Amino acid sequence: MLKRKAYQKLVEWKNTHRNNCLMVKGARQVGKTYLIREFGKKEYKSFVEINFIKNQELKQIFAGTLDAESVYKRMTAMINGVNLVKGDTLIFLDEIQACGSARTALKFLAEDGRFDVITSGSLLGLTYGEDADENTEEPESVPTGYETFLTMYSLDFEEFLWAEGYESGIS
Repeated sequence: MLKRKAYQKLVEWKNTHRNNCLMVKGARQVGKTYLIREFGKKEYKSFVEINFIKNQELKQIFAGTLDAESVYKRMTAMINGVNLVKGDTLIFLDEIQACGSARTALKFLAEDGRFDVITSGSLLGLTYGEDADENTEEPESVPTGYETFLTMYSLDFEEFLWAEGYESGIS
């Protein structure tokens, strides 16, 4: 796995968040999905990934009532093999800008607190309104106070050196 500084930020969030979802923002192709996927598989017993552009039918999980129990029931019904382990499951909602109701539901998922939730998307916050594309749905309500934000960038020079096999402390 490519070593990224943002991985430690994910670990810190996992160990300190209290009923907050994490939203990872950043430009396309900086490694958001890869990093979150590796984090979920390594740090949790159960990992559920939903990509709203790749699997548009899964938007139905967030159709109708948005309370946590209803969302989790629809999730387990629509995705084969989902095993939600209380306190040790990461739910990853990728390309969340494509499902406005999923963003609205974050408040209820955070309040419920049984499972950790990380969301990501490219240029979130810049894609609503007149700049939106066909894959963007504006949320009915933004879950203010229930999200922590992390912005990812492309590799910095130190991360590049790590990728090339150089460790810290080079003189």
